[in-house]
Amino acid sequence: MEDSRIIEMFFDRNENAIKATADKYGGRLSRISYNIVNDGGTAEECVNDTYLAVWNNIPPQKPACFPAYLYAIVRNISYDAVDKRTALKRNAVTCSLDGELSEILHDSNSSDINDKELARALNLFLGRLGQSSRVIFIKRYYFGETVADISDDVGSNAHAVSVKLFKIRTKLKNYLKREGFQV
Repeated sequence: MEDSRIIEMFFDRNENAIKATADKYGGRLSRISYNIVNDGGTAEECVNDTYLAVWNNIPPQKPACFPAYLYAIVRNISYDAVDKRTALKRNAVTCSLDGELSEILHDSNSSDINDKELARALNLFLGRLGQSSRVIFIKRYYFGETVADISDDVGSNAHAVSVKLFKIRTKLKNYLKREGFQV
């Protein structure tokens, strides 16, 4: 079913919109959530909370890119679940991803980094990357996929993906320095 039709169903308050969303995107939403929370039950709850959030937000919102809209919601809900579950103790998956980027972004909560400026800079940086590099970066740092999963998806070996990620992080560090960010 086309995304525009699913969105129309949400606007019509047709409950089949949730089923259509689950049929088309449920697997990907579950995978994104599981990569973050690392627990099947919690991931399922996050996906269900995503469907509820979409139901509550459409209307009035009308997302231009429905899958990206869904992925952002499930990602935020999943990170909230990790925060609730671990309070001050960080999840190992989150630490792993943060550790890879920590050499570039020392503390994303510090006042010297303006979140909107950083988001703009990251978007510009990603727009300048080639498609394969951009896909690998997004899969790793947005969707939280493992290097092994990414290498399977892109048809490369894990070492090559790791090297490419290292090179992208180096380019990102240099780019942010040129843009005036403290790295």
